[in-house]
Amino acid sequence: MSWLLIYAVVVTLLFKLAFFRLEEYWHWDLFFIISIILILWFGNVYIDQQLNKRIPWIKQPKRRLIFQIVYNTLFTTVTLFVLMYIVHQIKFGDGRIINRKMVETFVPALSITYVVLAVQISRQFFSALKDSMLEVEKYKSESIAAQMQNLKNQLNPHFLFNNLSVLSSLVYKDQDKAVEFINELSKVYRYTLDTKTSELVTLEEELLFLHHYIYLLKIRFEHSISIQINIDDNLKNAMLPPMCLQMLVENTIQHNEASKASPLQVNIFTEHHTLNVENKVMPRSDKTISSNMGLKNIQSRYAYFTDEKVTISDDGQVFKVVLPLLKHFHQHKILQHM
Repeated sequence: MSWLLIYAVVVTLLFKLAFFRLEEYWHWDLFFIISIILILWFGNVYIDQQLNKRIPWIKQPKRRLIFQIVYNTLFTTVTLFVLMYIVHQIKFGDGRIINRKMVETFVPALSITYVVLAVQISRQFFSALKDSMLEVEKYKSESIAAQMQNLKNQLNPHFLFNNLSVLSSLVYKDQDKAVEFINELSKVYRYTLDTKTSELVTLEEELLFLHHYIYLLKIRFEHSISIQINIDDNLKNAMLPPMCLQMLVENTIQHNEASKASPLQVNIFTEHHTLNVENKVMPRSDKTISSNMGLKNIQSRYAYFTDEKVTISDDGQVFKVVLPLLKHFHQHKILQHM
């Protein structure tokens, strides 16, 4: 605030030096001119704050620039004219709407204001651009972390041991099924590698991958797990970050008991342009404290594409995660404007 007052005083002194006679320099209207500068400043700052809420620079730069120029120009021009008229009437009281001094000073005053606004707008735009670039880098880090976590989950000793145990059993019991199991396992790894650089995939691709993953689960758990999928065909071209479905199914298995007597029920369905994954809560007897890193990672990745939230609910009976489905033409909410 102190720097703004200093700025207003300096501009006022220079303005009076340029457009007023020396005998009028230290006149009481100095305080009026300082007040005009402060009113213009705070008014334009308020306009800027409102536009930041409604039309952020990064999301809609062209529209923001147009609205910024229109609103700032209207406010500055009208306010400056009215305030200069008031000052003149207080000083002379002649009732004239336009006077000689106003003609001399109005355009220069307006020009000074526009120069300051141009500097401020440029500073804000480049600051927003810098922030968006930092967000892009942060997203890349989050995405890489997610991919690494997925690879770790699938390459961890438990995953490999379980699947190799199943495979060794199948080799003796059913060689054809063993070959099919190997093919499905390879497809799971292939999808993980193929999508490591993808920001979004279609729901159809994600479901195809999930079917390969479910095949492995069915061989391993047999009748101890039941996964029901009900997807609207019209939404299969919708987009979502890769590996989300697999992470959610894996999450249900990690935190719930699954047995033939009490099969784990997982329901995957679409509703109102969202993808829902829910399961009946059946806590494991060897329950461990969860960091919820998988769910947090999904929420973080979604935050880079949409303002819609990933919702997680647990009423003690049913655990449910709702993922927004993104439109096919939806692009990165930061990258699309850079």
